[in-house]
Amino acid sequence: MLDASKHYDFTIKFGEETAGLDAEGEVVATSDIRPALPEVEAVLPRFTRAIEQIPPAYSAIKVEGKRAYDRARAGEVVEMAARQVTVYSLFVAGPLHCDSENEITLSAHVSKGTYIRSLARDIACALGTVGHVTMLRRTKAGPFSLDQAISLDKLNEIGKGAPAKDIILPLEAGLVDIPALDLSPDAAKAIQQGRVLTGVATKDGLYWARDAEMRALALVEQIDGELRTVRGFNL
Repeated sequence: MLDASKHYDFTIKFGEETAGLDAEGEVVATSDIRPALPEVEAVLPRFTRAIEQIPPAYSAIKVEGKRAYDRARAGEVVEMAARQVTVYSLFVAGPLHCDSENEITLSAHVSKGTYIRSLARDIACALGTVGHVTMLRRTKAGPFSLDQAISLDKLNEIGKGAPAKDIILPLEAGLVDIPALDLSPDAAKAIQQGRVLTGVATKDGLYWARDAEMRALALVEQIDGELRTVRGFNL
């Protein structure tokens, strides 16, 4: 799940760049240039691919053993190393307001490690101006979308002792993009013991193994005829 791609809706306000690239930071750069909608649409394909991205200084990335945001808040000049990320899709989701707001809302599907604040900064730069994020909403992470989200009120109820059985999803909900592999009782026992199996008739790749009672046992990987446990569930 940590490696899963994510979907976001976010709003860029043009004309001001802030220290944290969000609405809370102090303004560090300004520009009078305000792009029109066709200009924004024309520049988005430049970012819809594998790109090099410099994360914000106000981020949780560790720099010499210390969080970058801690260094930035202490007044240090933080040099962030560029990293490669992938933007799978990027499109206009909301209108460009030509009034004093000068904002546009975009939707993006991105790989692990992508910083939307940096993406907004770089889009503004490509348009010859500066900008920062005023709204950011994650709409999907891996197989989970807002359809499965719960409210903070519901979460607070669980924290106070309310039963979670109707809220917590089964383990299999996080494995929908990984094929299941049915095992015989002997093979299931071997996998639970962490033993390497041979002779399992399946293609090379990652699977989640289950027993005859359809219980999830482990993430397993078949390589060159050998089936090995990647992560046992031990439920």
